[in-house]
Amino acid sequence: MTDPTDTPDKTGLSRADLLLLLPFVWQLGFAPWANGVEWAPLGLPFGMVWQMAGILFATAVLGLRFMLDTRNREGGA
Repeated sequence: MTDPTDTPDKTGLSRADLLLLLPFVWQLGFAPWANGVEWAPLGLPFGMVWQMAGILFATAVLGLRFMLDTRNREGGA
């Protein structure tokens, strides 16, 4: 049985696919802000810490997207 909130539209994309835009927003949308931060946690430049946090964020988004994918469920197509 399919979830009506995760059915692909005519382009073949589902609502869960929109989650994949979040890492791009993280990098492109907030980069100007992150470049202006002077805080250096653990002695590292904030931009480097921001990039490492972005990797963890993107991994979490991909994991969530994988869990929401109805095709990966047991008994799926």
